[in-house]
Formats: sequence, structure tokens, C-alpha cells
Amino acid sequence: MNFTHVIFDLDGTLLNTLEDLAAAGNHTCAAHGWPTFTPDQYRYKVGNGQPKLIERIIPAEYAGDGRMFEQVIGEFRAYYDAHKEDHTAPYPGVIDMLDTLRDAGVHLAVLSNKDHPAAEPLVARYFGARFDLVQGRIDAYPPKPAAPITRYVLDQLEADPASTLYVGDSNVDVATGHNAGLAVAGVSWGFRGRSELEDAGADYVVDTPDELAELICTR
Repeated sequence: MNFTHVIFDLDGTLLNTLEDLAAAGNHTCAAHGWPTFTPDQYRYKVGNGQPKLIERIIPAEYAGDGRMFEQVIGEFRAYYDAHKEDHTAPYPGVIDMLDTLRDAGVHLAVLSNKDHPAAEPLVARYFGARFDLVQGRIDAYPPKPAAPITRYVLDQLEADPASTLYVGDSNVDVATGHNAGLAVAGVSWGFRGRSELEDAGADYVVDTPDELAELICTR
């Protein structure tokens, strides 16, 4: 086994959060009389953090309106915080995969563009103490795929980039890993699918959690 550490994206990789994110976005839009979107449309609106999501759902006439942006992101966060567990659940097989990796001595972490105050309790709720570190988006660092937040996580883990794998479901995740010098495994079960991951240059693409565990433990 050559991967001693694995850093996971959260939304679309470990947890299927799409329905709750879409509900929060649509609740916020509807409150202002704005157009709403289907869950499938949200697949391409999420992934870069909640501020970018809000930019993508606010009508064009409000672009650059800082006061409206702050109001809307506050409304979104309040609704999402109250409803973030309504439909969210781990993808099938993920918990068993994490246990397999831990039993093999692999150190596990989460690095998400979800706001840290939302990410940390979700991971604790669904995965207990399986992760050595959980890091969501914080104002001190630019969001993924910029490298500083990933390097911060590597430093906290005392992990060698050469033996660390980043796992995610989108082109953002592929760039996140590569920008920090990490190999990347894309998971096709997430929000974006295999073709985006392959086009983005993922080093590996897997279709099931069992396949991911085999890759990590036998590489």
C-alpha cells in the first residue's frame, strides 16, 4: 500500500447532499419571487462553495449587489442549517469502504468547499470519528481548487503529498488535488459523472466504493 493518507471531498463523494442543497437554494429563490431550479441543474451550481452557489442562483440583475448577496447567503445558510439532514445520506457502501481503509491503517480526512460550520457536524453525524481531520471552507483561505487550503490540511495531517490521494466527484476536485501535487481518484457515483472526471484528467476513476478501497489498498 503506497497511499498512507486519503483526503475526501464531501458533497457528491461521501454524502449525497444534492436534494437538501437544492431545497435550500429554491426556498431562498422562491422567497424573492425568483426562478427556481431542478436538482439536476444544481449538480452544476454546487462544488465551489456556498458563496459561488449564491452567485449562480441570484438573477443577473443583482450581480454585484453586495447588500442583496449578503441577505441571500444569510437566508440560504439559515434554511440549510435547519434542513441539511432532511434527505442527506452517505452513498451506499461508503461507510464500509471507510472502515476498510481505517482497518488497513490509512489516515482519512475531509476537505470540502462546504462552509466549515456546516461540514463538521455533518461528518460527525454520519461518520462519527472515522476521520482524523475535517476541514470546510473558511475565510482564511481561498476555496478549492486553490492549493493553500489543501496544503494546510496536508500540514495538519503531517502527510507526504507523494503518498496522499485526493478523492472527489468533479473537475473542481481533480484540480484541487493536482494543484497541491496529489494524485486524484474521481468517483463516478457523485454529482458530475465519469466523463467530466476523465476530461479533467483524474488519475483514476472508480465506479464503486469497493473499487476505491481496492485501489488504495493495493496500488
